[in-house]
Amino acid sequence: MSIKKKLGLGVASAVLGVSLVGGGTWAAFNDTATINNHFASGTLDLEVGKNHPSHQMNFDLSNMKPGDSVQRIFKLNNAGSIAIKEVLLDVTAKNFVDDLVAENGGQNSKSAFLSQFVINFASVDGESASWEPRNNVFTSEVTLAELVDGSFVSKVNPTYLGTDGTRINLAPLTAADSQYRGIPVNPTDSDAVFIEIEYKNDLTKTDGKNYDQNKYQGDKVDFFFNLEATQWAGVEVDTNDPNGSVNNGIQGSADDTTTPTTQPSNPSVGTPAPVYNGNEVVDN
Repeated sequence: MSIKKKLGLGVASAVLGVSLVGGGTWAAFNDTATINNHFASGTLDLEVGKNHPSHQMNFDLSNMKPGDSVQRIFKLNNAGSIAIKEVLLDVTAKNFVDDLVAENGGQNSKSAFLSQFVINFASVDGESASWEPRNNVFTSEVTLAELVDGSFVSKVNPTYLGTDGTRINLAPLTAADSQYRGIPVNPTDSDAVFIEIEYKNDLTKTDGKNYDQNKYQGDKVDFFFNLEATQWAGVEVDTNDPNGSVNNGIQGSADDTTTPTTQPSNPSVGTPAPVYNGNEVVDN
């Protein structure tokens, strides 16, 4: 029924209503309708777990000496219902204790002590159809001190530099298959991170007699790997898109520069509503 016909019926009803009132009787038609709506948030949930039941995840060792090294591997899993875009890593340190009894004790700084520890390698699973080769996060040697003070940025493989330009992204966005960018929900994906840290063996003897590293005996510090999982850009659900879950499980094309749409790519499924002067035409 056209808009003009609808309006015509409305006028006729109004005239009839007046005549009935004049006769001492009141009558009215009424019709109501309700559109039921429901919104529910998804969950963004990064789960950090062991790569194997026998593996340890954290670097928690004492009694170390120069030349010692320790390897740790952990896995990043998506335990939520929303695809993860990036897993951003930064490192912090606190509770530094300088052993006052050791040689030259009381003169060391937290940064100087952390500079004694070198990242021999840090690798993340690459994305491949048949297997996942591990790719290096850094292009050259990095110390824990550099990770803490942020001076490591120039040494990061561009593939693993976060979009904020200040942190490491452990969920690469350059996968050949776009559906594996970040950590999607569907298809199921996870990324293993493998790191080795070495207490470097510095044989320098400034005084010609004692190793310079002697002054770090008994020192200790706590350091933390801080991980932040981020979401992809928001999705636009068009007027003719079906109801159901918003496609937040896979959003490899949502790069925050454009707003992706859930509009079906198959024209037979549905086509966008016509637009006139920027407004959708909902009744022709």
